[in-house]
Amino acid sequence: MGCCASKKPAALGEDGSTPEERLERRRSTKQKLGTVVNPRVEADDDQLAKLGLALNDELEEGKPLTAEEETKLRDEIVSKLEDPSVMESFDETSRVRIFRGMITNNNGTDEENVQEAIETYGTVGKWLREHPSILSEKLPKEELLNGVMNARVGGVDFQGHLVWCEQLGDIAGVVKKGLTVDEAKVLRMKTLEAIRAAQIRACETRGPRRYKNVYVMDLSKLSTTSLSSSKVRDMAKAIVTGAGSFFPETAWKLFIVNAPFIFRSAYAVIKPLIHPVTRDKIKILGGKSAYLPEMKKAGIPLSAIPESMGGSYPDKSIERCIEELLAEGFPRAAREYSPPAEEVVEGEVVSMTREPSLPGEEAEAETTLSPSMKILGVVGLAA
Repeated sequence: MGCCASKKPAALGEDGSTPEERLERRRSTKQKLGTVVNPRVEADDDQLAKLGLALNDELEEGKPLTAEEETKLRDEIVSKLEDPSVMESFDETSRVRIFRGMITNNNGTDEENVQEAIETYGTVGKWLREHPSILSEKLPKEELLNGVMNARVGGVDFQGHLVWCEQLGDIAGVVKKGLTVDEAKVLRMKTLEAIRAAQIRACETRGPRRYKNVYVMDLSKLSTTSLSSSKVRDMAKAIVTGAGSFFPETAWKLFIVNAPFIFRSAYAVIKPLIHPVTRDKIKILGGKSAYLPEMKKAGIPLSAIPESMGGSYPDKSIERCIEELLAEGFPRAAREYSPPAEEVVEGEVVSMTREPSLPGEEAEAETTLSPSMKILGVVGLAA
């Protein structure tokens, strides 16, 4: 299993070096300099090297915008906003994330990318300004939709990405009980804002900065026959993709699990049409015997996967997650990670066993359309 994973070309350096070779060189340099190390990240890098995945300090997410990028953001984007003051609504993580998604990793022309960035900063900034207390707001039919989606928050992968799971359950039921598409979109905004904040919180305790997450969609309770109704399909679309445009560049990996055969067959039809980079993020799988090994190869240990999905991380509901975030003062700007006091002692790098954690790979150029949006096409084909 580890042998197969180590052959992933994305993890090879520009000089053709493997993660294990790069990790050894980096540690040798740190030993000579007596550099303070992050023991948890060091332990995670050991696992990533064995799996043949990109190391923590190689991910684009952990890097700030360059001077050139800051100039482009200021002169070509912020200056063109209808109300430049909306930029005050963004914390540093989101400011960088949107630039990466709209400019750095977008595959349009420069003119198209800049225009998309202007629209995204403007729209999202305005929404954040109008909903400063979204996490503490009690929204209509919130318990209804949360009960159907059963969102659970897990640990983080070996590269620091938060893992969370949902269950696409009785969509027809929420339609019958009067949930509207507009209400569903607002509820999804709250859920995704909670996940964004939870990712920030995870980075504060682990380091370094990450803004992408691992999403697991469980289809074990999905009724494909109910999708023959246009109202149910519209609701499914609102739930899966309705809030996605407000949270660009947040998908690291997407696992669709317990997928019925008809769903997997439909995905096989559209798979060749999906951008290769986005396609590599998506896995359509069956039960635990299929998806748990795939998660392990992606760098996601059982200790980071919620117990209800076959892992050992205690299930944490989205409601409990939000309670913890509010107690931590969210929504707020991200705090800098404070490294522990451990350092290189007598030429040896200090390391220790990690707590519940998860997957990764290097950042790649891609379309800004959410993988979950592309997956929605499968729902239509499977209906």
